[in-house]
Amino acid sequence: MITFSVKSDLEDTVSQWARIAGDQMPFATAVALTRTAKAAKEEVERQLPSLIDRPTPYTMRGFRLYPATKTKLLAEVDFRPAFGRGTSARDYLSPLVYGGERKLKAFERSLQRTGLLPSGYAAVPGSAAKTDAYGNMSRGQIVQIVAYFKAFGQQGYSANTTDKRRAAMARGSKRTGARGISYFIGRPGGGRMPLGVWQKTSFGAAGSAIKPIIIFVSLPTYRQQLDVPGIAKRVIAERFADELRRSVTDAKRTAIPKSQMKLI
Repeated sequence: MITFSVKSDLEDTVSQWARIAGDQMPFATAVALTRTAKAAKEEVERQLPSLIDRPTPYTMRGFRLYPATKTKLLAEVDFRPAFGRGTSARDYLSPLVYGGERKLKAFERSLQRTGLLPSGYAAVPGSAAKTDAYGNMSRGQIVQIVAYFKAFGQQGYSANTTDKRRAAMARGSKRTGARGISYFIGRPGGGRMPLGVWQKTSFGAAGSAIKPIIIFVSLPTYRQQLDVPGIAKRVIAERFADELRRSVTDAKRTAIPKSQMKLI
């Protein structure tokens, strides 16, 4: 996504130090490129909290640095790849960088695949959703909802709630005092309430009550807010020359003379 290479406006700066650094120049250049790329990555991360409400630690680690080497004078900062079945950083951060529609999360894709979430819609926590410190819906409740509507795919089919289990949930338990719980998707109140996933709680003879767990909203479209290329240009202009001078000095100071290398 961001590339720091000597094959650009950095070439003149590098050539100025070539005679001084000698055979240490490739190593010194790689160090300077990596340090500059690291500074750009840190600046991108510094701006994230002003653009995302309560970013999670996972979001703050959404960018990865690929360091340069003396045989590959190229340092890069790119979106961190996904681990396992998680959502990749590219999916949820690229709208900030490039603009465009937010990508669907894994559970949204499950609901949409089974026809529960309309095309062009996203799912956001309702007022009765269980959320964490970052405002995100709890993983446990998401799994419960997806399982209840049998929206897990073939690999997770065994996690889907059986009809027998759904009936038991709706009845509740006199022994434990658990109230009857069921979920439905719709617009309750004669269509006056928003479309989404609603929880119905039974109070026996006292009736029942509903509350919103997930609300379906139009899929958000974002304008570019995180100017990563602009940040990279600014950091290169501010840092690369100084980083190269420092890395050349360090390389020359710590280099092993060739005469000594022959004796090792």
